[in-house]
Amino acid sequence: MVGRKWKRSVMAVMMAGLVLVVAELGMTMQVQAAEAPAITNLVVAETDDGCGVIAQCSYQNYTDYSGCEMRLYLYKMENDTTVLKTQKRLPFSDSGEEKTEPLEVEEGTYLAVVTMDYGTNIRQYSSRDYYKVRKVDGKYEVTVEVAHTETEGQKDENVSCNHNMEYFLVKQATSTSDGVLAYQCSICGAVFKYVEVPNSAYATFLRETAASILGAGDSKVNISTDRWMSFDRNVFEAIKSRPDVTVIVDYQYRGEQCQVKIPAGADVEKLMDENGFCGFRYIEEILNQFD
Repeated sequence: MVGRKWKRSVMAVMMAGLVLVVAELGMTMQVQAAEAPAITNLVVAETDDGCGVIAQCSYQNYTDYSGCEMRLYLYKMENDTTVLKTQKRLPFSDSGEEKTEPLEVEEGTYLAVVTMDYGTNIRQYSSRDYYKVRKVDGKYEVTVEVAHTETEGQKDENVSCNHNMEYFLVKQATSTSDGVLAYQCSICGAVFKYVEVPNSAYATFLRETAASILGAGDSKVNISTDRWMSFDRNVFEAIKSRPDVTVIVDYQYRGEQCQVKIPAGADVEKLMDENGFCGFRYIEEILNQFD
């Protein structure tokens, strides 16, 4: 009995200590809770070389624990509405500075905006001033036009928006990866989803190949790909337009490195199917018949 009472007393002390530790941890966690992101120096400016216009800002306390996604926007004011010109997603940082990609724009009035998208609502910060953009001797000049009349400094608000959804290209296609579109509100900038542009990488490969053939400064052009297996009519038309150029294609087939050579002056009409396409394996087969 004495032993049991002693054990119970020890357990009670341990539990009481655990409660105190949890309470202390809870207090500590509250004290160390992440600060809300803050936006400063939100402006519109010209680039250093005067060849473009940007929106830029400084920001603090933006981490993956902030619970939101932050984006920086450049807007043009037109007839009391805002027209989105460009945007950039801000990377996480305890203290960061970012700017949008330099953009050639028309003269007019511009505004810089940062949004914090929490999923259920969007908090928006606008630059304190509107900015006048003009071109002088081929270079951009950005000056403060007028301060906001409805607010002094930056405005922090929950935005209610009757969304006008449009698709905006946010990533150009390359010969190896498809382009990406953002399904986004043109008014507040909220992004609802991103979608890839189907076959845009293949289209880019074909376009770049045709351009290489047409612009060839030598008697041959080397094309290399580890992804694609065919040409379309545009490429064959480029080959037809340059009968002085031999096209050598290095490609992969079932994990093996292969090569097909289309000699200068080849009759491309014999290579294309009714839709203007032809695979590299079939090109090799057809050309071998005429050797």
